[in-house]
Amino acid sequence: MIKKLKDSIKAQLTQGATPEKLAQSLSVGMLIGCFPLIGFATGLAALFGVVFKLNHIVVQTANYMMYPVQIVLIPIYIKVISLMIDVGDVPIRPDLILEAFRADWMQFLKTYSLIGLYAVILWIIVSGILFMFLPKLFLPAIKKLNSFKG
Repeated sequence: MIKKLKDSIKAQLTQGATPEKLAQSLSVGMLIGCFPLIGFATGLAALFGVVFKLNHIVVQTANYMMYPVQIVLIPIYIKVISLMIDVGDVPIRPDLILEAFRADWMQFLKTYSLIGLYAVILWIIVSGILFMFLPKLFLPAIKKLNSFKG
């Protein structure tokens, strides 16, 4: 039982440990960390890690490190969506968004649900494009770090 548990943990830690997979894991974690809906990124990162056999530690660490960026990007997603589609008079300041949620969460959902859907679509498009470049950007640094290990 203990050996099986150790083997399972070791498999999770070493899965996706090639430089290429580590570059992909870092990229996926960073991109998922920018997901426009709060509360979904960790589960999404775990799902991507399993489906694409990525290194879970790297994916989740990169995801968590992006949390401040995720918060900053939410008003930007709303602004970009409002420039593309008429969404009416929707506040984009984080304090006003939070205040709207606290005041009446049902009205908040009515106001922001369609914007959230469009933001997810925008995130999918932008992330897909960035994923074509990010792993290639990270790979040389990861290979260099990999050459230092004894």
